[in-house]
Amino acid sequence: MHTLTRTFTVRLRRPRAFTLIELLVVIAVVGILAGLLLPTLGFARRMAQSTKCQSNLHQIGIAMAMYIDAHNEHCMPIHNNPLSYWFGERTTADRSKPESRIFDRTKGYLYPYLQVTRAVETCPTFDTFSRFDGKLVGYAYNHYQEFKVGWPKTVTYYKGLGPQVRYSRINRPSQFVVLADGARISDGNQAIYNSPAGSIEENYYLHAPKPFDGYPCVHFRHEGKANVLFADWHVADIAPRSVAPGGRGTVGQFCDQTDWEPYYCQ
Repeated sequence: MHTLTRTFTVRLRRPRAFTLIELLVVIAVVGILAGLLLPTLGFARRMAQSTKCQSNLHQIGIAMAMYIDAHNEHCMPIHNNPLSYWFGERTTADRSKPESRIFDRTKGYLYPYLQVTRAVETCPTFDTFSRFDGKLVGYAYNHYQEFKVGWPKTVTYYKGLGPQVRYSRINRPSQFVVLADGARISDGNQAIYNSPAGSIEENYYLHAPKPFDGYPCVHFRHEGKANVLFADWHVADIAPRSVAPGGRGTVGQFCDQTDWEPYYCQ
């Protein structure tokens, strides 16, 4: 018998390389996809920051409720003398001294209830100028308490929600604003402001619109809306009713003279 032996020759083919045109096409496709995806990712990031801000306000609301419960149902004052605030205490009120810009956050009204993290006190989207060293909050506190007869020509009002005011005196807690995304437009006065004229910096007080006050200080920094904490401790985002000149169209008010009182007054 004969054994047939067959020899097979295997030819190895070299892998075919991309041509320059094919590489350019791939790069163009990747660029188009990235261009379509990046705005979506940016929007998702901004919405996540807004959600974090709402969570911050909700936790601050819980801390305020704990403060009220611990102080015989009396609300937190806006400040004291005016050194102490909900987020800390100034070293001195004398603005001619450099140390007047230094805060001790451990002496804030809400520190016993928020001491676990400073991040809760800070809006993640607010990255503009701080009025004080090491302090960047970006939330404004409603300081309108009680209005007397004669508004708007002659009016007497008391600043702060307490300590003389009991929480039970708030007539419309679901409408009454406690904190909101806040900022103001600097006029460059270095004795008061800590930023160049025309820039946005933090503002701790929430001012009513015209005809009573008219000082724009609500910061609509979350896709054109501002996050607001109400006295029943729910948080909502509100669109602007008006915006101020400058401030990139993000600083203004969420109400006007026709409907401002439920937001600001008990």
